[in-house]
Parts: sequence; C-alpha cells; structure tokens
Amino acid sequence: MFVLSKFPCYDEAFLLREIHAVSRQVDTWIFSLRRSRDPVVHDEARALLPRVLSPSRAQLARSHLAVLRRRPRRYLRALGRLVAGNLRSPEALVKNLVFFPRAVCLAHWALENDVTHLHAGWATYPASAALVAAEIADLPFSFSGHAHDIYLDTTHLPEKLGRAAFVTTCTASNRDHLRRLAPDCPEQRIVLARHGIRLEAFAPTARTDNPVSILSVGTLFPHKGFEYLIDALGLLAEHGVGFRATIVGGGPLEAALRARVRRAGLEERVTLTGALTQAQLMPHFARASIFVLAAQPEWHWGIPNVIVEALAARNAVVTTRFGSVEELVADGETGLLVPPKDPAALAAALSRLAGDRALRTRLAEAGHAVVAREFALERCVAAYVRRFQGRVA
Repeated sequence: MFVLSKFPCYDEAFLLREIHAVSRQVDTWIFSLRRSRDPVVHDEARALLPRVLSPSRAQLARSHLAVLRRRPRRYLRALGRLVAGNLRSPEALVKNLVFFPRAVCLAHWALENDVTHLHAGWATYPASAALVAAEIADLPFSFSGHAHDIYLDTTHLPEKLGRAAFVTTCTASNRDHLRRLAPDCPEQRIVLARHGIRLEAFAPTARTDNPVSILSVGTLFPHKGFEYLIDALGLLAEHGVGFRATIVGGGPLEAALRARVRRAGLEERVTLTGALTQAQLMPHFARASIFVLAAQPEWHWGIPNVIVEALAARNAVVTTRFGSVEELVADGETGLLVPPKDPAALAAALSRLAGDRALRTRLAEAGHAVVAREFALERCVAAYVRRFQGRVA
C-alpha cells in the first residue's frame, strides 16, 4: 500500500507513473492522508481512483476504537515514539499529531485486509504515518525521499531511516545526504532509484525549426523562475531571434506572468496554456526543439522530472545550476547550464541553440542516451516490485 499526502495530485506525475506501473504487477492500494481537490486529473490517476482510500471522520473514530481494543500497547508505543521523535520541532509535532488518527486508520485497514507492506511517497508526514501504522500492524514499511522533504526539516528523519526496511531516493547526492543523517544505517538500505519514464511515450514528431520552438513546464511558483524566462524571451525578440515559446502549467503566478508577457510585447510569440494533463502535455514535448527550466536553487535539490521528460523527447535542454541537476545535465555535453536569475545569460544560451541546429541535436541525443540508460520505467518498477515482494534481502 502506498501512503501519500494526497491523491490524485496534479504535480506528482513522477510518483503516479511509478505507482500505476507497480499496480500492474502487485495488488496495490493508495492511502491518501488528505482529500484531493485538484481540478486536473491525469489519466493514470483516474484509473487508480477505485483503489484510493481517504477515510471519513466516522471511519477514523471506528478505527481508533478497534485498534485500542485490539492492540492498545502498540497504539500507545507508536504514539509515544511519534511524540518523542518530533519534540524538537513544535510545527512537525503538531502536524504529525494531526495525521496520527489517519495513521491509526491505515493500520486498522492494513490488519483487516492482509496488507503486506507500506510504502510512503514522501519522507515527511506520509513516512511518519506509514511508520506509525507499520508499528501498530507489525508490518514492514519503506519510503521515498526526494527534495524539500529530506532537506528543509530533518526532524525524526534519522529514526525513520533507521527503522525502514529500505529507503529510495532519486539522486546520488540525495543518497549521500541521507547516509550522513543516519551514519549507522546500513549503506544498502538507502537505494538510488531514478524516477522512471516510458521512453516510447515521448517519441518526437516532425519538428519545424523555423521559427524554433521553445518549451517550459512547471507549476507557476516563484522558485520556477518563469519571470526570468519571460525577460530572456524579451531579449531574444529584441535581438531579432525567431522563436515560438510555450509555458505549460498552472499556479498562483499565472495572472502576473500573463501580464509580464503583455508588457514585453510577446503575446504573438509566447503562449501560457494553464494546467494540462500528461496526455495533453505530450504533444508539446514532441513539437519542441528546446526545453528550458529557469529553476532557482534555494528550492530545488533533485533533478526535476520535466528535464528527464524533455530529454526523453529529444529536446535540447537549458537550465540553471542547482541541486543534483548536473547528474543529468552536463554543461556542453547533455545540455547548457546558466546562472540563476540571469535573463541575459539565459537569452544567450537560447540564442546559441536557436542558431545552431547541429548543437541542439548533439545535446539532445546525448541527454536522451543517459535517460534511456538510467531512467527507464521498467527498471525502476522492477526494483520496487522485488522489494515489495521480499525478494531483496
């Protein structure tokens, strides 16, 4: 059973792909700690909705009474350990206690339905809930750590690392970070598991490079750097570079970014689509020649999955230096790297690619080869399935 903050979640397509693929090989349920109200639901998430549990208040009450009658010592021990593990962070303690009733409900459902393993999609509250439920139900648990969930607040994280059957993380630098947090934890317990994608889904179509097509994808938050991208596109227009740009994503900055496009006089060249499903996004990757993500390093630690997707579609990539991105994008080899918050440098890199088709092709093919070798969904899912079935010691 997967434990998630909420499901479905529009901007967690990378987790959705893995869960959907695992569900085709293993009997899979999803426990959602919060009810989702996302208006955009990906096709794979829609297919999984009949397997999603999000308990009502009445179900929570009944579960508590049942667990207290059936396993009072385990209930109290799990609660005591949760409190002790989060005492140094009042915020973490309060939030974990808010989710504790749902963790107990999860334990009750697991006991009643012969669940054999709990896996949390994030290292924060989903992992805490999975740990509590696993302790009450006497089950193995594991979790995945990605970015902010293993860097911003590490309260209780060393204990989770020590008690998990295994932990996966998507970059080598993340793995090293987690090993430093729990030096007594066996090295083989913390596993590097790239987020897999189906390469065949990203096959490019015939591209028209006159003008060159530029794509950027992400939730419209400040740390995604879309304002710097729009400023860079304005510089391209001023310098007479031909292009068409598309920004895919929804979020709180959408109105401000549309206004920025208007002020720059780019309405005829730049399109903001709003939020799209994965199926609606695919044609944009297929048509684009250049993919750009102007991410800001203060909020990015891993490798954004949109960069993996862009290279799967054989887009030439331009991005900033942050987190673990250089495990995939090597400057001048599999993409171009520019400083953050620097529209002039970003514009120069885009102009260079726009004017050099051979360079675009070389970078895109080299990046695609890395993705094909390290990010194939089948390999990622096989590693999870082996562990869920207890076939890895």
